[in-house]
Amino acid sequence: MAKYFDVVVFPVNSKKTKVRRFKIPAFFVWFMCLLTPLFIASSVYVMWHYSSNTLSCQKFKVRTGVYRQQLITLEKKVKGLQAQMSKVKDLDDKLRVIANLKPSLQKGESAWGIGGISEDATLPGEVANTLAPEEAERIRQLHYDLFRIEKLSKFEEKSLGQLHRILISRKSLLDSTPSIRPAYGYETSGFGFRISPFTGHKQFHEGLDIANRKGTPVIAPANGLVVFTGRRGGFGNLIIIDHGHGITTRFGHLSRIFVKAGQHVKRGERIAAIGNTGRSTGPHLHYEVRLSGVPVNPKRYILN
Repeated sequence: MAKYFDVVVFPVNSKKTKVRRFKIPAFFVWFMCLLTPLFIASSVYVMWHYSSNTLSCQKFKVRTGVYRQQLITLEKKVKGLQAQMSKVKDLDDKLRVIANLKPSLQKGESAWGIGGISEDATLPGEVANTLAPEEAERIRQLHYDLFRIEKLSKFEEKSLGQLHRILISRKSLLDSTPSIRPAYGYETSGFGFRISPFTGHKQFHEGLDIANRKGTPVIAPANGLVVFTGRRGGFGNLIIIDHGHGITTRFGHLSRIFVKAGQHVKRGERIAAIGNTGRSTGPHLHYEVRLSGVPVNPKRYILN
C-alpha cells in the first residue's frame, strides 16, 4: 500500500506558472474519507433534532395557550358556582326565617368554612414543573375552591332536606305566612327610621311603601281572614288580615276595597287597589307585617 498520494496542480491561465506537485500522507486521505460521512451524518442529525425541537416547542406553545384559556374559563365557572351556592344559602336562610326555624349555621360561622383541604396543598411534581408559579397557584386554588363548593353543596343538600321535611309538617303555617309581594311598583320607603315627609323629623316607619298608579291591584300575600275593612286615621282606606299563628298584615291608603270583614282570602287573591287616601303624598300601598302585634320588616318574608 502506498504511503503517499501525489497531488498535481496544473495552472489554467498562465503558461509560465510551473506545475505544482504535493505529497499527502495516505493515512490522512483515509482519515478524511472516514471523517466526512460521520460529519455529514452528524450534521443531518443536528438539523433533524433542531427541527423536531422547534416543532415540539410550537406545539407546546399552542397547548399552553389552550390550557391557559381553559383555566380562565374554569375560573369563571367556579366563580359562577360560588355565586349560585351563595344564593342557595340565602334562600335557605330566608325560608328558615319564614318557618321560624333556627339558622343552619350559628352566628359567626361561615358556610364556606366547612372542612377543607390543606392550604399548602401542592400539585404533582411533573405538573408543577411545567407551569409558572402563578399558574400553579391558580390551579391549586381552583382545586381548593371546587372542594369547598362540593362540601357546601353537601351541607346545603342536608340542610334543605331537613327544611323540606319540617315545612311539609308545617304546611298550614306556610299557607298563612305572607311570603309574596302584595303589589308591583317602586319601593319608596322601607322599614325602620326615616325622615317624615310631613314633619321633617326622624320617625320609625313600621312598614314598606310601594308606589304605583292609582288602581294597581293589591293581592293577599297569604291565606287568612279579613278582620277589618274601612277608614282608619292616617292609613285612609285600610284592610287588616289575620293569617293565624300570631301573624297579621295591613294594607293602607287604598282607593278601592274588594273584600269584607269576616271573608276568608287565599294567597294571590285580589283584595284592593292602590290609592292615595289618608295621610299620603301620592298613590302608594303602605304594607305592614305584624307578629304578635309587633311590626316586623316585611322584606324578610317576601320571596318573589
